Amino acid sequence: MNVQDQYSLHEKEQNDRNVLILSEQKKESLFEGNRMLKRLIIQNLAIAENISVNFHEGLNVITGETGAGKSLIVDALCLLRGQRADTSLIRTGHDSAQVTGIFIPSKKNNFVFSLLEDLGIPLFADAPEEIVIKRFIQRNGRHRATVNENLVSTKILQLISSDLIDISSQFENQRLLDSDSHTLFLDEFCHNISLQKHYIDKFNQTNDYLKQIRNIIQEINLLKREKKLYEFELSQIKNANISKDEFQKLEEVISIGNKANYAKHICQEIHEMVHSGESNCLSQLKYCRRSIEKLLKQNTQAQVQISTDQIDGIIALIEDFIHKTELTENYFEIDELLFNNAEKRIEIYNKILQKFGPTIQDIENYTLKCESYLEKSNTLEIEFKLILEKCETSMKETLSLASKLSLERKNKINFISNSVEQELAELGIPKAKFICSLKDNTNEISKLKSELSINIQEDLLNNFNNLTKYGAEKAQFLLSTNLGIEAQPIEKVASGGELSRIMLAIKNVLFGDDSMSVFIFDEIDTGISGNIASKVGKKLADFCKNKKGQSVRQALCITHLAQVACYSQNHFIVSKIIQNNKTITKIIQANKEEKVTEIAVLLSGETLSQESLAQARFLVNQAQSF
Repeated sequence: MNVQDQYSLHEKEQNDRNVLILSEQKKESLFEGNRMLKRLIIQNLAIAENISVNFHEGLNVITGETGAGKSLIVDALCLLRGQRADTSLIRTGHDSAQVTGIFIPSKKNNFVFSLLEDLGIPLFADAPEEIVIKRFIQRNGRHRATVNENLVSTKILQLISSDLIDISSQFENQRLLDSDSHTLFLDEFCHNISLQKHYIDKFNQTNDYLKQIRNIIQEINLLKREKKLYEFELSQIKNANISKDEFQKLEEVISIGNKANYAKHICQEIHEMVHSGESNCLSQLKYCRRSIEKLLKQNTQAQVQISTDQIDGIIALIEDFIHKTELTENYFEIDELLFNNAEKRIEIYNKILQKFGPTIQDIENYTLKCESYLEKSNTLEIEFKLILEKCETSMKETLSLASKLSLERKNKINFISNSVEQELAELGIPKAKFICSLKDNTNEISKLKSELSINIQEDLLNNFNNLTKYGAEKAQFLLSTNLGIEAQPIEKVASGGELSRIMLAIKNVLFGDDSMSVFIFDEIDTGISGNIASKVGKKLADFCKNKKGQSVRQALCITHLAQVACYSQNHFIVSKIIQNNKTITKIIQANKEEKVTEIAVLLSGETLSQESLAQARFLVNQAQSF
């Protein structure tokens, strides 16, 4: 059973109450854009055991006694924003806690859906128009988060939820306290979003060209250093005029010649031993024959058992053997000139193979590499010139768009400053000084120009290098809440009870109708009361509506002041009860009478009186007429 099913009983209990509330407030089709936090589900977070709250369009006010668990709403939404998980928030007796937020982003602004597509996160299967974010925290520290049931990192969660949830409290004012966001807010107010996107695309395109130029410059420099070497080596290979066919023929000639010479050498050794050597076999046999003749002269044939005929036969055989040896040697005769030329030619091959081989194919491959490298050297300059031309054109277009952005911004900053100051005065900070400043970029001039062999126009390059993704300048919000005190960056000045009211004033001026799904205001009533509190409540209600009085934003406000609560379009009461010896938080959406009673409690404390009820009813009726 999923978390939503676990809350079905609670929802059933709320069903009749919600039907009555919606009927009373007549909210059939006032909300334009259908952008809001539809449902918040909290399980086992501190004293919240099982809570499912269905929020609505417009101003949702949350009240309740101190310690009842109102801040758990903010804690839960902070977790959905990717805030660091604190295991101490897990309810006693449980090993994990879970928070689920179901959001319906604006139909006019599909930025979040585009972001999901870029991140590869599919639409929610059951309701494609919704975005479902879940955060799980566990005592063992194995926390996780999912978006549309897909596991995501904390960084991705923060990226997605930052466009869905904006929290204003003493500790949480993420976007407006981030000075990098001020330029984006200014452009949104100036309706520069389309122009800004066009500028960013052109700015990125120019930087892509510059990146290509850097790469080409590196290649050109490398080619310059190695070109002579490649030319020299290529000339060596081409002068050698080598080929596979010739190399094979040379190897065949040398192989046959070497074998023939070896055979001739053997025949010569045989001839030397048998005939031509100093102590050869034939000479020895002839010497023996002469010795036999001498022996026969001195003695008779009967006395000498050997004869010259015998040795003459041996000599004849030897002489025939010598003749055949000479014929064999002649058979292995070779063309010495051809053989010597082949040896000289193969020596050239061996030198080239030793340097570029070890095979003829390796040499051919290296030849192609040299030729390609040198050809690229010739064409790279042409390519370089073409990209330089495109880059300069893109730079000019980028600078033109930056100039248009600057003009639009400068035309609006005084109006913004005056408008925010007026809002702050109406919220009880009459001496506030708000300045929307534009600060020119002061980037260091890139060293790219000195690397170019063909220079980009110096002024053009310098001007472009003063641009950032924001344009030629960056907006910054400066604030002073006291007369005579110099305005400083808002993140340094705003603190404590003033912070939420300052954020409300700025957001009321700057944020467009499609900026967020839900705005959270916590502790906005700190340090105020009476007439100022009423102004804050009215401003909150006004923040959620357009000029026609239709709800265009959703805001959740936690308050202790009746003058704020009376302006709610939807009122939620938080209380804690004891159930099965355990303290649990309970949240109900109040109908009109319950709202009046709750506001009376805020006015007079737990002891109700007819006077406090009458005053509460007066405040509610007065707010409704507004």
